[in-house]
Amino acid sequence: MTTVYAPGAQIDHYEIIRMLGHGGMSRVYLATDLRDQRTVVLKFPNDELIGDIAVFERYRREAEIGSRLNHPYVQHLLYTDEKRSEEYLVVEYIQGKTLREVLAARDGKPLPPDEALRIIEQVCEALAYCHEHGVYHRDIKPENIMLQNDGSVKIIDFGIALLEGARRVTWRGLSGTVGTPDYMSPEQLRGQRGTASSDIYSVGMILYEMLCGHTPFEGENVFAIMNQHVSQDPPSIRQFNPNISAPLETVVMHAIRRDADKRYQSMRAMLDDLTHLDTVAPVPYTPESPRANALNRQLILGLAITGILLLIAIAIGILAEIAHNAAH
Repeated sequence: MTTVYAPGAQIDHYEIIRMLGHGGMSRVYLATDLRDQRTVVLKFPNDELIGDIAVFERYRREAEIGSRLNHPYVQHLLYTDEKRSEEYLVVEYIQGKTLREVLAARDGKPLPPDEALRIIEQVCEALAYCHEHGVYHRDIKPENIMLQNDGSVKIIDFGIALLEGARRVTWRGLSGTVGTPDYMSPEQLRGQRGTASSDIYSVGMILYEMLCGHTPFEGENVFAIMNQHVSQDPPSIRQFNPNISAPLETVVMHAIRRDADKRYQSMRAMLDDLTHLDTVAPVPYTPESPRANALNRQLILGLAITGILLLIAIAIGILAEIAHNAAH
């Protein structure tokens, strides 16, 4: 059974203040470092997963990623070389709001373009740095973008990030598909690992949402949304917000093409266009025709086979009836 620490509990030189969250993979606590009274965040893997070699690999990888990254817009992993009584990570505590909270407060109204660009340019800067250091986040979404009290951005939660060259692992309870469906690239939804292009797609989706008040794909359930990501290009952003400039539309739609080869090939290239919109030549956007995904193809094939068998059965019945009548 997973251990849950109460406020006041002490683990090594950290004192628990309160739990921040408890998911299927980990428990996250706000804590005080008793050495200098610094407020930090502790991230523990759930006890029942400790013996899973893939979970150990995940935490080892997250620690290695943290040791590689040192950027003002990326949450810092702290004290990676200290000895601890159990497995957990210590990360920087960030004061502010998530982008999700900011968008929720707008109640479906888009952010002013200048504000959206100010935020997304920092996100692009942070992710360009990560990519250049061989790290792909793979779960960029408004919940993982913090806006600090001074207005600057922090990218958080590298729990499913990919380290370039690392072997593929699938930990217990999770499939090979990782990420959040509203912002996941088609290739991730098909089970591929996710790379820089996947992060570009996710950032484009977030920018679309900030400028429109909603994501381009909406459906009755998560599977309907996943199917849309995989099978079709999104509708033009100007369909929902005609006040968006043509150059900005060009950048957004370039980032979220279904085909990865048709997206920006680097986060740095996307950032360059965002910061120099006056030099971006508008490109008319035309979505490609939707294509059936594998599930739909199987369904269509099954219906076709059923129809053919039914026609054969009807034909045999008719021939049998003709033969019967002829015999009499």
